[in-house]
Amino acid sequence: MLEPRTVRVTDPSVRGFEEILTPDALAFVGDLVREFSPRLDLLLQKRIFVHQSLRNGALPDFLDETRSIRVSEWKVGRIPADLRQRRVEITGPVDRKMVINALNSGADVYMADFEDSHSPTWEGTVQGQVNLLDAVDGTITYVGPDGREYKLGNKLATLMVRPRGLHLVEKHVLAESQPVPASLFDYGLFLYHNSRNLIDKGTGPYFYIPKLES
Repeated sequence: MLEPRTVRVTDPSVRGFEEILTPDALAFVGDLVREFSPRLDLLLQKRIFVHQSLRNGALPDFLDETRSIRVSEWKVGRIPADLRQRRVEITGPVDRKMVINALNSGADVYMADFEDSHSPTWEGTVQGQVNLLDAVDGTITYVGPDGREYKLGNKLATLMVRPRGLHLVEKHVLAESQPVPASLFDYGLFLYHNSRNLIDKGTGPYFYIPKLES
């Protein structure tokens, strides 16, 4: 097993720090960074080469190293039962009111978005993890400025999480003095805090990884 990579938070005063950015959760993120960031760095460097090749007239094609997969007989694993019907999906940021309304919306799936619809402030990102933790626990509530209270209903959309793109970093969290990949940060914290609870409830930790450029 890999030793945990040293992870440091540059602003521990953020709301939700003690709940979300626990030593064990950060160690898990550090392990993900050590395991996957070298490969991620290579892929991001390759994007520059591919982009330049396309500008020079090269045409998109399949990878030579995946030819054996394409010509062989294969099939994917079974789709989880709660993802087999996805006729209606709703996507939105991870602020507290939105999370409640989206899960109550009647849609088949709610994709909680740390990417395009999310303003990636440090506090907003950490609070987004708090909101999803409370949603998975079933304890999330919100009281609006008008005094109206929001809470979860009985029938909820299946939760899916969209981490930030692979090319982005989280500058407030450093692994060996370098900002960690934002995608691994978002993914790792949600997985660490919620996977067991989701599985126990008969669902699972589901993710949509954006901007793969595949």
